[in-house]
Amino acid sequence: MPKHLTLYDFRDLDLMLTVAEHVNDDGFISTDDIATELGFDDDHRAVGSRMAWMRRYGVFDYDESRKLWRLTRGGERVLEARQLGATQELAAVPDGALVDVMAHVTSRYRHGDALTATLLRREFLFGTKPNSAAYRGDGRRRRRR
Repeated sequence: MPKHLTLYDFRDLDLMLTVAEHVNDDGFISTDDIATELGFDDDHRAVGSRMAWMRRYGVFDYDESRKLWRLTRGGERVLEARQLGATQELAAVPDGALVDVMAHVTSRYRHGDALTATLLRREFLFGTKPNSAAYRGDGRRRRRR
């Protein structure tokens, strides 16, 4: 069972998708329910801490009185855009042309909205750190040699 919920353990997008898939009829979910969906045992502090950080980035809102989380409109927008099929089109781009794609991405990072820029930066960190979950092939992290 996981004990940590760092960027290198779970992508922001995966956490957003988990929340979106398990909200109640009002669009909210508790920290305990998120933790259960992610496979955490008793200690849910890591989940609350990660959610609070993502709240600062503008991904989640927190209802203090009910102690429930939900995606912000910006977070919903990111998930909606994901369904447009852009990743399928990118898969067909030749490796050499990806440098130009990255130039476009970094331009959007610099000139776009803060939420998108933050998620782009964090996705790059997740995907390029050798010890992140992105490098897992058999459920274990790849160790640096």
